[in-house]
Amino acid sequence: MKYAVGLLIFLCVNQGLAYPGVGDKVQWTGTIRLLDGSNTPVHISKEVSAFNARTHMWTIELETTLGEKKSSKVMEVAELYTPEKFKTLIAGCLSQGGVLEKITAPAGTYETCKITETTPEGLVVEKWWGDIPFGVVSKSTKDFTTKVDLKDLDSLLAGL
Repeated sequence: MKYAVGLLIFLCVNQGLAYPGVGDKVQWTGTIRLLDGSNTPVHISKEVSAFNARTHMWTIELETTLGEKKSSKVMEVAELYTPEKFKTLIAGCLSQGGVLEKITAPAGTYETCKITETTPEGLVVEKWWGDIPFGVVSKSTKDFTTKVDLKDLDSLLAGL
């Protein structure tokens, strides 16, 4: 009997940590800071709202608030970030030019792989990939050509 209770607890705990799944939700908060020093608050929320077993497509709801401006979008995707993708990313982080970093956000502390890329438009994008739904624990985008610094979307709430 005690083994059955232990197994039940193990399964419940591990089920809560499994992703992707319907109901997985992450939220990032931060600011867009202009180089003149002014700031605009940013809030981004992504949630897995459905999975179609017949088509194997996930429905994702994306909501963005930039200052007073709000937008929302619903999209369907065939693949989502998984714990297996995280393991592969961490294993190859250094060989891909990344840096292994432990970062702390309001929702906890995460082992991450920080990847920095420069887009053809000159944006410098830093992403800290972790073992969470959708993968991105933090993001910083800098645009030096238009004098905008999109700084640290660094708060994460995982609602699993």
